Amino acid sequence: MIKILVVSDIHFPDRRDTIPNLSEYINDIDLIFALGDFTTFEVLNYLKGFGTPVSAVHGNMDEQLLKRNLPETHTVKIDGVKIGLFHGNGGPSGIEKRVRSKFKNELDAYLFGHSHRAMNKIINGSLFFNPGALCGNNKTIGILYIDFSNVWGKIIKFDG
Repeated sequence: MIKILVVSDIHFPDRRDTIPNLSEYINDIDLIFALGDFTTFEVLNYLKGFGTPVSAVHGNMDEQLLKRNLPETHTVKIDGVKIGLFHGNGGPSGIEKRVRSKFKNELDAYLFGHSHRAMNKIINGSLFFNPGALCGNNKTIGILYIDFSNVWGKIIKFDG
């Protein structure tokens, strides 16, 4: 089984005083998906510092250096599962359709952030997964699992 840590909307230092300590979630993680609004390159470097492969996209609030170095969308295929990464845009209403429209082909899972609202649901046979945000009062992260061409997610409350 493949286990992926999914994070979004860290917003350091504009909405957090410190980078969240994610070390307790890294031990058995195969990959990290980071869905933008790190705000600074320092956060991306922190995630890469674990030595676990990181796939990342930029968010609307990221500094220009991040926007120049990270794509807006990214698609990966893992164990036959097609996954799209996108930060998101607009208000929370209808975000699933906007996320889906960013990708040419039908995918098995669409991962996004932006709304700061966790989501873990199947729509028309595809997983729409938002890990929530690591800033604000209701901090959450996500874990994505892939096993035998199946994909599912779990939202975890974060106390850091």
